[in-house]
Amino acid sequence: MRRFSASIGRVVADGRFLSPWSLAATFPLSMTIMAPVGAGVDVAALVPATLATTACFVLALGALALLERRLTAPLVRAVVVVVGVVACAALRPLVQDGWAALWSLPVPAAAQLPFRIATNVVVWPVVLAMIAVLENAVHTLRRTNALLREVAAELAAAPDRAVVIDRYARREVDAAASALGRAIERWDPAAGPGGVRALGAEDFRTWSHRLQRMADDAPTSAAPQGTATTADVPTRRHSLTLPPFRLPPRGAVAIVYIACTLPYALRTTGPGALIAGLGAVVAVTGLVDHVARRRAFARSARRAATVYLLGAAIGGVALSALTTISGHRGLITLLPAVDYVAFALAAGLCAGAVQRLRREQRRLSGTITRAQRASREGIGPVREGLRRTAELLHRDGQGACVQFALTHPQPSAAESAALRDDLIALVHRLASTYTDADPGADAAALRALLATWGRVIALRTTLDPRALDALDAHPRLARDVYDVIAEGLLNAVKHSDEKRADVAVDIVATGAGSRLRARVGSRGRTAADAELRPASHVRDLGARLRADGRDTVLEASFALPTGAAVVSAEHHEKQAAPPS
Repeated sequence: MRRFSASIGRVVADGRFLSPWSLAATFPLSMTIMAPVGAGVDVAALVPATLATTACFVLALGALALLERRLTAPLVRAVVVVVGVVACAALRPLVQDGWAALWSLPVPAAAQLPFRIATNVVVWPVVLAMIAVLENAVHTLRRTNALLREVAAELAAAPDRAVVIDRYARREVDAAASALGRAIERWDPAAGPGGVRALGAEDFRTWSHRLQRMADDAPTSAAPQGTATTADVPTRRHSLTLPPFRLPPRGAVAIVYIACTLPYALRTTGPGALIAGLGAVVAVTGLVDHVARRRAFARSARRAATVYLLGAAIGGVALSALTTISGHRGLITLLPAVDYVAFALAAGLCAGAVQRLRREQRRLSGTITRAQRASREGIGPVREGLRRTAELLHRDGQGACVQFALTHPQPSAAESAALRDDLIALVHRLASTYTDADPGADAAALRALLATWGRVIALRTTLDPRALDALDAHPRLARDVYDVIAEGLLNAVKHSDEKRADVAVDIVATGAGSRLRARVGSRGRTAADAELRPASHVRDLGARLRADGRDTVLEASFALPTGAAVVSAEHHEKQAAPPS
């Protein structure tokens, strides 16, 4: 009940309490078991007045729905909706009696009017609230799934982009090996130290810088032309077929049945029979829910649904039999059986629709998680391979040439041959150096992730330059930070009240020293006991979920590694220093 009340509050605040589905359900309910007819009056004789009253009621709710959409202040909108619904419900008996008097139809006794008004005021807000909660749940799931499909489509190009960049990078590495091999073959030892120095400065240094620039530009490369960005995105188009049947929540059918039949029962049944009927509805619903969920039936969804509907049919017949025992005759005795089965079927189909949308949301969330990992792990090794290859050419290739020129002013043929063999062996190592790149991430991979999400939601980022330098220096740390940010952005889309998020990566001082902090905040309250799933990867990384005012925050802090950086400092503009 607490969850239902909270859902009503969210629906009212969101401005979607009344919808076309509310009006569509109101018309048949108003014409049948919830008609504002008094006791002792022939329901059939008042059909014209009931039809006119129902039309007025639906039109009034429609006007109230339009007004709800136009109001922007949440508090004003909530007051207008609540007061409007209560007023419309209270006026139904008065409008009914007005139409009946106009057409000289039977009018209930005036003493029944307060009781009829009170019944409508109690029942109709509950019924409309149930419809609003269900419609809002379906609408929210569909909207979230549509947004998740957009994110998945944006990320679907990551594997293809990584493949294209990797293929191009391998060609560049092979081209470097071929060009340097030819340069080594052309090198003439007779040219003295100047020749070997030129080999290092013009050939090795040029290719080193070229591969380094390619590594820097890899994350910002556009998706390859002709790539289908939605190829790996699971899309399911909902046709007009009925959704799968799923057992509704325990007691849901009893609540709906009592809410819809109470107006008629109160005006046609005595206190004793009314209490007995309410007890019978609760008992029948509890028994049907219990039997259908027994382990013998629950193993098969189809078997559980069959048992549930069969139990609902038997329960409806039992309620009809109780109505007959209470002294009712005619078609009225068939209403409990028909209504109970209809409500059970509708509740099961609604539960199935919600479950199908949630299943799609989980599937899309998994797709996005895999795509984000592919985006990180796809381009990350390419960048690392290019950087390591560039560093090999810079450190070992150009360095060896400079060192040889300094230490061998007049090299012998054997010394020159030894250098040539070393350089050729180094060139042959280029391909293996590229493929042995250490998987990880860096600041550029994080920026690419934020750029992708920024095309879908409103994203505000705060990136500390010192933190970005730490990510570039420590790929494994960058990988963990990447995972936390990716999980936070995914949760922001799935659970946030607004499609926006704040991302911050900075370095904070603590009693244990400086730590790198990754933080994703999104609008939406978090329950006091909410926490990450026990199997969550980011939970293993130390991330925690907490509330910060009206925002939900996913936050993690990491110790800064003290070891040497895996990736060397940029050397675009640096000259190789002679060894000491």
